[in-house]
Amino acid sequence: STQSRSRYFFLLGKIGWRYFVVCTSVPIFVPPIFILHFLLDKAPKAGTNREENQSLIGGDVIKVEGYWGRLIKGSLGNFINTLQGWGSILLIPALLKYGGDDANKLTEDQELLILALLYGGAKLSGRIVSIFLLKFIPFRVLQPLLSIVISACYLALIFQEQSLLVTVVAMGIANMCFCVTRCELTLMEFDKYHFGTERLVLAAGVMSGCGMLGAVVGAVAAQFLKSHNAVIFTFVLSCVQVVVMSCITER
Repeated sequence: STQSRSRYFFLLGKIGWRYFVVCTSVPIFVPPIFILHFLLDKAPKAGTNREENQSLIGGDVIKVEGYWGRLIKGSLGNFINTLQGWGSILLIPALLKYGGDDANKLTEDQELLILALLYGGAKLSGRIVSIFLLKFIPFRVLQPLLSIVISACYLALIFQEQSLLVTVVAMGIANMCFCVTRCELTLMEFDKYHFGTERLVLAAGVMSGCGMLGAVVGAVAAQFLKSHNAVIFTFVLSCVQVVVMSCITER
């Protein structure tokens, strides 16, 4: 209703959009906590039905060559990809405010609409498109191409940073490509045919940890560097991502 929307905008102006997003997101995470603790069956005790549990996991032992090389490349790719995604959360509002006369004319409603399109619309579109791209286009063709597109988007921002249109289009395309790569790297983390079964948990943990580190570095860079310097920093790492994805020849 109009009354509810006015309350939300009043609250948004008082606490800022970052805290507003946190406050509105917390209720989404509360129900899963209760589901996990109270509704799901308890896990079987250690040592019971071991044969049955092993059969569910799969008894075949899969070994792969070049495990550490695969892990290093996957972890570095996950680090850069997560840095791009989480860094854009803070970088896009800074770019909109720095975007010259067009950005200065934006109302609060227009800025929120642009943020919704870039965060929600572009990333949702990227996840939908990834269903088809990952299925029909080989990894060695798709992922380096996506990395090149992301690099080109940040390069465009370096030279046309004060253009609102370039900012919206470039970050929208970059977020779509980010989500496609994000889906691929998430599948890679738990792929027993890529890392083998003996040290799959180690690979998943290291890749996940590197992703978390990338999220921290991306957020810190976007927050404490000037927007232009943050764009250059992300562009350089995006170029590194092109090399990393081109070197992953095992998929």
